Order: sequence, then structure tokens, then C-alpha cells
Amino acid sequence: MRFIACKEPPKQKTGKKVAIIGAGPGGLAAAGILICKGHDVDVYDMQPEPGGMLIFGIPDIRLNKKLIKQGIKQLEEFGVRFICNTKVGKDISLDEILEKYDGVIIATGAWEDIKLDIPGSDANGVYYALEFLEKVAKVLHGHLSKDQMPKIGKKVVVIGGGDTAVDCALVARDMGAEVTIAYRRTRDYMPAKPHDIDLCKEHGVKFMFLVSPSKIIKEENGNVKAIELDKMKLGEPDASGRPRPIPSGEKITLECDTVVFAIGERVTPPYDDPEKYGIKADRKNRIIVDENYMTSRKGVFAVGDVVTGPKDIASALKAGKIAANAMDKYLCGEL
Repeated sequence: MRFIACKEPPKQKTGKKVAIIGAGPGGLAAAGILICKGHDVDVYDMQPEPGGMLIFGIPDIRLNKKLIKQGIKQLEEFGVRFICNTKVGKDISLDEILEKYDGVIIATGAWEDIKLDIPGSDANGVYYALEFLEKVAKVLHGHLSKDQMPKIGKKVVVIGGGDTAVDCALVARDMGAEVTIAYRRTRDYMPAKPHDIDLCKEHGVKFMFLVSPSKIIKEENGNVKAIELDKMKLGEPDASGRPRPIPSGEKITLECDTVVFAIGERVTPPYDDPEKYGIKADRKNRIIVDENYMTSRKGVFAVGDVVTGPKDIASALKAGKIAANAMDKYLCGEL
């Protein structure tokens, strides 16, 4: 995947320094334009290598990681500096970033799993989607030893119906498990794309619809033994416009060794208090931006999932390019 936006490095530098916080698709797209505009570009990321969800979220079976890494290497060859294993807000403060750089792009995504508090959710063998996918990716890409690969047993139940649930199911299936995706509505209302659902079926993933988890049943040693599911029926539309799932009063029990919850993610901006930095956010902590992706703080832009909530790669790439071109105008005094 090509992120760089020019054929050769610019001969003249502007002397302006830009920090991009997050090396996912939005951050990489922005870096590819800004380095070609002659600015110095530093990209900070909490992971051991750049790529964000492209490397540590989306499984290898769905995305060619070799092409991603080639695109990142090209960015480095053009002068982009990646500062990995560095979480802004923890390892380095956002205050320091704002003071050090002429412009900042926040592209930190949505890396916090939404958790479901039901009886037994503390059992051994219960995972949350990003935790699961990230750990598998770190083993496969050599950042963790093979003995740190999640132990999933023979039967895995994935709770959820979106893209992340599909990713978890494909990974678990590739690890040799029998996998079932359990979703609280019908297939017609699954957020996952139809071709991804079909891909799961091609790989032998099973589906259960109109079910919602109510309890994890544990063995005496604390391991997952089974999951209890409420049978659901569809009611009136909720805020999403889809029929609201309502418990029917019936329950079923499904034996399994592992349960992976893939029920959504929350945005993860590089601060605890947006007001401290003059950055406006909505009630879900998503950063509010204008048409150029500039935040309410001049010179600070934001792109990707940290703005929209969990979305798709194409949207993040597009936003990164728009923000980078706007950043260039800002640095040149035209915005």
C-alpha cells in the first residue's frame, strides 16, 4: 500500500515540524503528504511498529501486511521518523508535543474495548476483541514469543456482529478452533459487510442469530465451560434505526472453551481532559473537527476513528489526506 504522495523527496525543506499521533491509516496517509510538502514529520505510536489497526487489528487473512510494511518503509526512506513504543499522554505528554511542534495531527483511533459485565465474565478464556487480535498479531509479527499466543481451545464463541467480530472469528478459525458468531439481531441487521460474512462462511464459521449473552459458566478451575444465551426477538426500532432486541424469556447454553466479546470500541484520544487543551469533544469523547479536520485548537487536527468512532480504512485514509493538505496551508499561513 502506497502512502507516500510524491515520486522523490522534496529538495527544499520548510523548517516546519509536524507531529502525528498514531501510525494507523489516517496518520500514515497524512505523513505521506506532509513529508512531500517539505515538512519534518515525526509519527508517535504506542505499538512496537507502525501500522496501527492495519498491522495489529485486521488479521493477515484479510489484509496483505507485506504491502503495508513496504509502504511504511517507503515513508521512512523519504524522511518520516517513527517513534514507536511511545504512548502520548503516558510516555510523553501532549503538552510537550504541542510545545515542540508547529502542527499536530491526532490519529489515535479507538483502542478501548467496550466490556460487558455479566456473571462469569472474569473466567479464564474470556477475551475482548482488540486485546485478542493485538496479542495474536504481536506473536505472528515477532513482538511476543510463540508461547504467549492466546490459548483458545477447540470451541470459540464470538459475541458481536460487526467487522471486529468477523476478524476475531477468522483468526480463531485459522488457529484451528470451531467458531460460532453469536449476534443479537438477524443477519439482515449485522453491521459486518456481506462479503465478510460470506468469507466467514467459506472458512467454516457458524452463526447464531437472535441471541445475547447472559452468563459465562465456569469450571471449578475457573476456565470457561459454556455460555448461557438469552433468545431474543425483534421489537420497535431503537436509536440506530434497527429493531431493538428484546429477551424472549427463553435461554440456551452453548459449550465452549473461549468467549471473545466483540461488541464495540471506544475512542482513545491522547489526553484525559480535552478542555485542558482547548479541544472540543462530543459526549462519546470523539474529537469535533471542521471541514479541514482542524479541531477547536488552532494548529491541531484530528482524523480517523478518534473523530468518527470505529469506521473503515478508506474513511481514515481520505481524512488523513484532507487534514494533511489543510495542515500544509496552515503551516504556510494560508489557513
